[in-house]
Amino acid sequence: MYDFNDSDYRISLNLIGLYLNKAIETKEEELPWSTLRYLIGEAMYGGRVTDDFDRRVLNTYLKEFMGDFIFDTNQMYYFSRADYQYVIPPDEANTIELV
Repeated sequence: MYDFNDSDYRISLNLIGLYLNKAIETKEEELPWSTLRYLIGEAMYGGRVTDDFDRRVLNTYLKEFMGDFIFDTNQMYYFSRADYQYVIPPDEANTIELV
């Protein structure tokens, strides 16, 4: 077990929001996903992961869930479990506000 906490999650979420808002403001076509994956996977969470195989799993999850493909209109991002569903909502707002 690793000592992940809510602050790791909040900082990562705010970092993603910062990059997304900046991309919207500057009308960037592509996000620096590799940079985001590195910051979250190595800086935020990776410092606590001591096993190389666990680090590979962490980075695999980041590659699976963080990339331009989540905005692909031909392939909706969708993840479901028995108790909840994740979908990217329709584009109704120009920015993402995080607290």
